[in-house]
Amino acid sequence: MNFLGINLKVNTFATIITAKSFNKVTYYTVKFENEDYSEFEKFIIKHKSLKEVHNEYNDLMSLIKRLGNEIGALERYFSRKERKAEALPPEWNKLKSHERKLHVKYQHNLRLYCMRISDEVVFLFNGGVKTSGRITAEECKVVRQYFRMANKLASCIDEAMKDKELSFHGKKIEIEEDYELIL
Repeated sequence: MNFLGINLKVNTFATIITAKSFNKVTYYTVKFENEDYSEFEKFIIKHKSLKEVHNEYNDLMSLIKRLGNEIGALERYFSRKERKAEALPPEWNKLKSHERKLHVKYQHNLRLYCMRISDEVVFLFNGGVKTSGRITAEECKVVRQYFRMANKLASCIDEAMKDKELSFHGKKIEIEEDYELIL
């Protein structure tokens, strides 16, 4: 007996929402339909009380706040290029010596995947603890799913900007009220 496999691809819809707005940066995130939490909220819920990355998590949240209030989303802070997306924290060796105090080197590899649009706009997605050593995000069984989703979301956001369905003026997003990204 022969079987015919049919791939029924179902669209997934996501809404763009404001995660946090500061003096210099507005952080956005996405919330998938039928989900209780946004991607960034899921990251917070999972890592906020995880003891093995407690210090890294606190440093990462402090960095997000400091970039938002004082520095802006300067490109050098988004030095972990992950295809179309980026990952925070920045690479230690890419920071200027006086900036290294903003980020402490730890043995764990907590990653928050994101997309920097400008010095004033960043999308925060989800992430996890990347396996240490010379392993890529794509190869890591823990962060692979977040890496892939961040890149899908970044591609959709890029496409929406090219199609002028989504634009930014300073820290503000210009978008139809009921607009949804389609993955």
